[in-house]
Amino acid sequence: MNTKRVKTKAETITDRLRGEIVGGSFAKGQLPSKLDLAAHFGVSHRTMETVLKRLSDEGLIRCVRGTGIFVNTDVQDVHNLTPRLMLFLMPPCSVFEDEPYNTLRLEAFRRGLVPINLPMPDRYLKLSLLEKTTLTQILRAPIRGVIYNGRGYRTEPFLDNWRNLRSVAVGTFDSESDPPGSSVLLDFDSGAEKLARHFISKGCRRLAVVAGYLPPGVPKTPEYWKRHVSTQFLNGVSRAAKDAGLPPPDRHFMKHPPLLDESISPETEAELTSLIEKYDGIICTVDHYAYTLIRFAAAQGVRVPEDLLVSGEGDTPWCSRFGTRITTMSLMAPELASRAFRIIEEGGIHREKVIPDIIFRESTDR
Repeated sequence: MNTKRVKTKAETITDRLRGEIVGGSFAKGQLPSKLDLAAHFGVSHRTMETVLKRLSDEGLIRCVRGTGIFVNTDVQDVHNLTPRLMLFLMPPCSVFEDEPYNTLRLEAFRRGLVPINLPMPDRYLKLSLLEKTTLTQILRAPIRGVIYNGRGYRTEPFLDNWRNLRSVAVGTFDSESDPPGSSVLLDFDSGAEKLARHFISKGCRRLAVVAGYLPPGVPKTPEYWKRHVSTQFLNGVSRAAKDAGLPPPDRHFMKHPPLLDESISPETEAELTSLIEKYDGIICTVDHYAYTLIRFAAAQGVRVPEDLLVSGEGDTPWCSRFGTRITTMSLMAPELASRAFRIIEEGGIHREKVIPDIIFRESTDR
């Protein structure tokens, strides 16, 4: 769904003049008069006044009454960066999660914008008072826009009071309502269907979707569960199973999720044992679970992929850098970044989805 907002004449002219000023088109440091500019662009004097005020507020020009309009040479080298600032709110980088900021950062530079990255607030990562103050100051400024990962948005709806900003949720959005701005999300439904069809083509007949631990306080509303990542996975796998004449897949939420330090509690061991005994194809919504499941299966004498196929979800290092290389969905980072920046520039509210490619690896190479 797109409700594209058409730029006003003032915005269009401002963008053009800003580019010419920054690009050095006015070599003598002076712009034509307001009357000449209005005639050149075919707009009213009032519209031209709006344009010049914006450029002046940005620090690009100074208007001297009775003399003319001059490029502000005092700040020409760096000018006012505020309208070129892009705020990113992304998960912290770690060995367990690929750096999601890099592709967006490169795309910002390619478009002549200046990226700022702050940690994405969620139920695990609480912002300090200084970080909250900085975030508020940035959101109050006339920045270009905000791009963020919406994974923890339900617990920290940090943009609900800033709906006037141009913003785009990328990858995923965890909430029972739409994002406050636009979104470009991965189509986990279609991606899971592709994974399931691959599993079935390799001989799997008992499929399961293994999802993350459900913390207390998760909404029970139908709207939330319709949007939940595990439901999207289940829907896609269910279609593939139905088309192949197979029983519907099960959905299993880990009650005792494996820890990142690779230790496995007796409760987790019991859960994993039940999974590898009951199913021959397991599609995980968390890459770390896929990694742990494969490692545990090997210790029990269950071979992957000969006896059991396993896949991950987001192509984090768990899928490619440790032990068995795991089939997974691509993060589609370049596509998400390109669409997000296009939406920021166009304005309006957009709801777009990107069908992920499948990265086939050893864990399903039967």
